[in-house]
Amino acid sequence: MPTDVSSFKDVYKTAIESNFPEEATLILGDQQLAFKAVATPLRYGTNPHQPFTAFAPVNSSALSVGNLDMLKGGKAGLSLTNLQDMSQALNTLKFFQRPACVVMKHVNPCGFKVQTGAEPLEEIYRIARDCDARSAFGGIVGFNTEVDGPTAEAIMETFIEGVIAPAFSAGALEVLRRNEGTRKRNNAIRVARADNLDTLPKFIGDDIAGLFNIRNLVDGTLTFEIPYLTRIRGAADLILDPMIPNSDPEKNNGKDYVVGRQPTAQEIEDCLTAWYININVRSNGIVFVKNGAAVAVGTGEQERIGAVEQAIDKAVKKGHDLKGSVMSSDAFFPQRDCIDTIAALGVRAVIWPAGSLNDAAVIEAAAEHDIALIATLERCFLHI
Repeated sequence: MPTDVSSFKDVYKTAIESNFPEEATLILGDQQLAFKAVATPLRYGTNPHQPFTAFAPVNSSALSVGNLDMLKGGKAGLSLTNLQDMSQALNTLKFFQRPACVVMKHVNPCGFKVQTGAEPLEEIYRIARDCDARSAFGGIVGFNTEVDGPTAEAIMETFIEGVIAPAFSAGALEVLRRNEGTRKRNNAIRVARADNLDTLPKFIGDDIAGLFNIRNLVDGTLTFEIPYLTRIRGAADLILDPMIPNSDPEKNNGKDYVVGRQPTAQEIEDCLTAWYININVRSNGIVFVKNGAAVAVGTGEQERIGAVEQAIDKAVKKGHDLKGSVMSSDAFFPQRDCIDTIAALGVRAVIWPAGSLNDAAVIEAAAEHDIALIATLERCFLHI
């Protein structure tokens, strides 16, 4: 007799009991950091058979994802993957002042759009979703501004696991709560309000007292890392004319290696957007942006050119034209092949850290293809 496996879907809706304590204390030298279990109902960890809990700092004035106001779906609870995607959504949105939307899937952004004109929020959302609509299925959507009714209607057009934002209008909540308790599509969408987006540290020099990235290794060893902060606060912090001195007078006619074309104002804005998105893309990470929207994201590849090719393949399969776009790379290019590859597709500017032994060849390739090349002088690996 065949075995009926249909009941397994029920475990995705069931919280796992655990015996974690309600309080925890982290002692680092002379520091004692107090934590308490989050009030947000929780389901399970990364997989349905993994119990987990989450602790938030006690008396923190900057809590966001650790102090969610669950406006819908609170009884069902959040899984660890839900919390991680919501956290990464906020970690991306914190860099943007204009209305923006990010779609997260498995701790990576698969869609993003920031307002570049007078686009209404519902259009911003649809552009972000349709950057990669297939990957957005079942994803977490984040906003840095109040969600209105028309945007909520757009969210309910497809299956979305959850949405997080600093505020929701009454009309938006009415739409998002529609069909609650029924078996209709999106009835179980989780709606969370998060405060303090503007207080999250993001730039070098911001206060990060008591904040650590804590990860465990296979034998129980714990690693502690200061959270990633960028030095790139805006266009003034970018190197728009990177140069490598010519150490061989007989090569390149004795000239230094200098990029030929300066980026346009729009290209600089798109490069900044691509860089801030790339901070939250698993390495090796590549991000293509055009008019404030993420056209394609290449993530988790072991080789740099592989991440570029992955992103290009995604863009082509999803019907996006890379002509006129910009590209961000979270680390240096070991060879000029990445520049040669994107030049054939009409990419106009690249933002990258620099730092390779082959930077001269990379700059030379960009100059040959009339591609603007912008250096950040920092790497943004996300190795998780």
